[in-house]
Amino acid sequence: MALFGQSPKKSAGRKKGGIGRSIINLFFAGNEIPPIEGADRYTYRNFELRRRHRTSLYFKRLRPLYFFYCLPFFLALHPYLQYSSRIVIVLVTVTIGYTIFRLFLGSEQERNRERSFYLDLFDYLLIGIVIYLTGGVKSFFVGAFILPLLATTLRFGVKTGLYGFGTAVFLTGISALLPGPTPKGGYYPPQLYLLFALGTMLFAVFSIARLSRDELNLSAMIYQYSVVDPLTGLFHSGYIRERIKEEIAHSERTGKRFSIIFIDLNRFKEVNDRYGHLAGDKMLQEIATRLLNTIRKGETLSRYAGDEFLLLLPDTDAGEAGITLERLLRKIESKPFYLTSENKLRISASGGIAEYPRDGATLELLLQTADENMYRNK
Repeated sequence: MALFGQSPKKSAGRKKGGIGRSIINLFFAGNEIPPIEGADRYTYRNFELRRRHRTSLYFKRLRPLYFFYCLPFFLALHPYLQYSSRIVIVLVTVTIGYTIFRLFLGSEQERNRERSFYLDLFDYLLIGIVIYLTGGVKSFFVGAFILPLLATTLRFGVKTGLYGFGTAVFLTGISALLPGPTPKGGYYPPQLYLLFALGTMLFAVFSIARLSRDELNLSAMIYQYSVVDPLTGLFHSGYIRERIKEEIAHSERTGKRFSIIFIDLNRFKEVNDRYGHLAGDKMLQEIATRLLNTIRKGETLSRYAGDEFLLLLPDTDAGEAGITLERLLRKIESKPFYLTSENKLRISASGGIAEYPRDGATLELLLQTADENMYRNK
């Protein structure tokens, strides 16, 4: 059962599409996470920065779309209100400029919590001005606070989201207290309230769904790093041990057999001593690639320790495992390892097999038997 790290990465082909796809990719691609310089990918802080940057990237692309959604409603209210057309022009111009500025703002500024929150306050301020110009508490633009509140909370947590909520309440309260334009007849046609509310809810639902999917992908990435050996990209010993325990439990229920194979490189210590650990690391990576290209679907390969590799073969007896071992050893020894274009080393390896339940009914007994058979063959 291979979940992660069991096959070399393949470069994704460029997808073809028309203008519609280009627009969608521009605003909702969401996957372009540049590497964070100087950060360790195995630390929680690094993954938190990635999550925050992904969320910021999504909302900076969502902002212009929501602006163009709100603009027709704002223009449609002008006949019901008494304010100058110049105010509309100035407000629309400022909003467009701010939207473009945030769209092209660097990722480093977006990741800074304090600086980004102060920039977000301008979102609240613009919405507050629109609410004031369109009737205060009688304006349906009060619902526009939902998206900046959602963005603030998802990026920086509940505490920062509560600050944003307080800001929204404060600005709405000012709009209610200050004398300003009021709609003719006291309220707008109910269709406008309904359409704006439904559209805003749709934006919010789409955002939560999209970011939830990204969160699941990021969680999968964290899980991958937790079970994969960073040098070879294979599973580490902790993961393969758990997989063998799972296979034992499965075999107890079904009565099926399975086998494991230990593989150890011959005279690997001499490579490290003579040519250095960097050369040894490159050799291990090369061996891992050769083994990955040889194993079958459903088999789980790991780097168990040092230059030892462990392979789990479900539904396989010792005879079939022996054939697999011979195939793996031939693959390892099929060509030399090149230190340079002219300096090459011949690689050889030894292997041992253990079958469940014939050679042991527990994880420890299986590993011990396979290890002993390997050193006997060596």
